[in-house]
Amino acid sequence: MILNRFFKLSRQFSAALIVLPIVVVTSPVLAEDDTAYLAMIDGDGKDFAYLVCSDCHAMQHVLQKRYSRRGWRDAITRMTLDFGMAELEANERTLILDYLSRYYSPGSIR
Repeated sequence: MILNRFFKLSRQFSAALIVLPIVVVTSPVLAEDDTAYLAMIDGDGKDFAYLVCSDCHAMQHVLQKRYSRRGWRDAITRMTLDFGMAELEANERTLILDYLSRYYSPGSIR
């Protein structure tokens, strides 16, 4: 009985030793993503732009860009053709383009 409890606790402890380093290592990444999302300007398309762009990029990489609407359109096309990003529906493409060109372009309000 005591031996069974010892082995049960030992397995739980071993599992914690395996999981804990994963949590510690990934926590800064999750915190960085949360910070990047919070740093984004609120507006229509923010959530979708974050969802699509952060699938491949750190958002900071995207947010430091200042493309015109045409530049953002070309970037999306390049990501789709050259890097395997899923093709966006027309309304999805428009939503992202509207958001990025309004808040992250050379003449943006930011």
